[in-house]
Amino acid sequence: MQPIASSAQKVPANQLRKRDWRTSKMGYKFDFYDDFWQLDGSKVINLGRLRKLDSNTQEGLKQTLCRYAEELSADSTDNNFTKLNMYCDQTGEESISVLGLTKWRASLPPENEWWLGALKGFLIAWNEWGYPGVTDDVVEYLDELTLKGNVKGKAVKRACPYSGPLTQIEQGALVDWASNAFLIKAITLTQFAYFLTLLFTGRRSVQIQALRACDLTFRDDPKGCDYIVKFPRAKQPGGGFRKAFRSLSVNDDLYLLLENQSADSQARVERVLGKKLPPAMLRQIPIFLAEERIEGLRDLEHLAKCLDETPDFLHMTKQQAAAVLRVVAIKNMARSERTGEFINFTSRRFRYTKGTNLARRGITGVALAAALDHTDTQNIDVYTENTEEMGQQISAIMAPILAPLAQAFAGKLINSERDALRANDPHSRVKNGISKTVGNCGTFAFCASGYRACYTCVNFQPWRDAPHEEVLNEILSERKRQEELQVSPNVIQSTDRLLLAVQQVILICQQAKSEARNEVQIG
Repeated sequence: MQPIASSAQKVPANQLRKRDWRTSKMGYKFDFYDDFWQLDGSKVINLGRLRKLDSNTQEGLKQTLCRYAEELSADSTDNNFTKLNMYCDQTGEESISVLGLTKWRASLPPENEWWLGALKGFLIAWNEWGYPGVTDDVVEYLDELTLKGNVKGKAVKRACPYSGPLTQIEQGALVDWASNAFLIKAITLTQFAYFLTLLFTGRRSVQIQALRACDLTFRDDPKGCDYIVKFPRAKQPGGGFRKAFRSLSVNDDLYLLLENQSADSQARVERVLGKKLPPAMLRQIPIFLAEERIEGLRDLEHLAKCLDETPDFLHMTKQQAAAVLRVVAIKNMARSERTGEFINFTSRRFRYTKGTNLARRGITGVALAAALDHTDTQNIDVYTENTEEMGQQISAIMAPILAPLAQAFAGKLINSERDALRANDPHSRVKNGISKTVGNCGTFAFCASGYRACYTCVNFQPWRDAPHEEVLNEILSERKRQEELQVSPNVIQSTDRLLLAVQQVILICQQAKSEARNEVQIG
C-alpha cells in the first residue's frame, strides 16, 4: 500500500509561493512578488538589478514602482528605477536621505541635474502615497530645490514636468480626459467629482472629505450669480472637525457637479433607511460618503447619533479618498505636452498648480495664503514655482511639434461621412465657422459647446479630407488679434490645448492621406 503523500509533497514548492497579480498601464499582468515585471510588449523590469537598500526603503520602493507601473508608462517606471540605482551607485547610500540626495546632486554635472529632477516627482509621490522609505524632511528638501531641466528642442521650457505645477495644457488635458471618461462611464460620479474638486480648488483631501450638503450655497440676484463652497478648514491649531470654514467661489460646472454628487449621497442614505429624510437632516449628509458605513445605518435616530456624536464617521475616509484618486490615476490617459508621458498627479501637485496659477495673476502674500487656506505666509512659497516660465503660451511653430505629445484629440478619424456612427443623420454634421463640414458627432446627446469643443471630445469623428486647416488658421488669427489688443496672456493661453488638438487632427489626416496614396501606388 502506497503511503499517503503530505500536502507539501503534492504541491510543487514554486506553487506555494505567495502571489499578488497586478495590471500595468498597458494591460500586462505581473506578479508583485516576482523579480521580473512585464509591463508592455517590450519592457521587462528586472528587480534583481535593485541595489542594496535597507528593508524599509526596499519595501517602499517596490510598492511605489508597482503603483507607477499601474498608473504610468513602462518607460517612466523603468527610468525611475534606473535613476534610483544611479543614486545608490554614486552615493553609496542604502536609504533615501537629505544627505544622500545632497551628495548626489553635488556629483552631477549641470547638464545632468534633470536626473534628480526626474526622480524628484517619484520620491514625492512615494511619500504622499504613504509607503515607507521617504520621510517628510526629504520632501521638504526636494520642494526647495530648483533644478535644471532636460532641455530638448521639442519641449517647452517650464518648471519640473514630473513634480512641479501643471501647465494650463496639462490641466486642460486632465479635465478633458475626465469629462470624456465620465461621459462613457469609465469613471463614476464620485470619482469624477472628487478628482475635479481636487484639481480646480487645490484644497487638501481632508477638506474635501469633510464637505456636507449644507456647504454648497449660491447667490443669484440682478448683480449676477456666485457659487460658493464653504470648505472646512484643516491643520488649524486647536481646530476640530468642521469647526472652522473658509468660503471659496467656484465655477458653475464644479458647483453643479458637487450638487449632483451630494444629491446622489442623500439618495443613497434614504435607500438604506427606506424613508425620506427631513430637510434639516438632508443638509447634514456628507457629500462624499464612507459607503460601507452607510450600509450599517439602522434608522433616523442612529443617523442623527452618528452625525452628532461621531461627526466624521459617515464621511469618506482618508484611505477611501486615496483609493478613489488611485482608480482615476490608473484609468487616466491624459498626456503631458512636455514629456509625452501620462500625467503623473498627486493632491500635492494640484496645490502647487493652484498656487502657481494665483501667483501668475498677481496674487501674493496674505491674499495668496488665504486662497490656499494657510493661516500665515511662511509656507506659501513652496506652492509657487517659475510663474514666468509657466506663463509661456504655445506658438504656431511649436504646435506641430507638441501636438503628438499632448494627444489632445480624443475622437476617431474617419475617411468620410459614410463611415460615421450617425452617417444617415444630417444633424450629426459638425460645421466650422464658415459653415463647412469638418466631421460628425457620434452622440445624440444635446451639446451647446460649439464646433471648437468637438476637437477635444471623445465623440468627434473628423473627416480625413475636411478643411481642418481653416479652423487652425481661425484660432491663430484670433490669438494674434488678442495679442495686438494686449489681452491677458491667460486668456490667450486658454486656447493652447484646442490649438494642439486641431493641429493633431491635421497631422493625422496628412498621415492617413499619405498611407492611402501609398496603397494606390502599390496596388
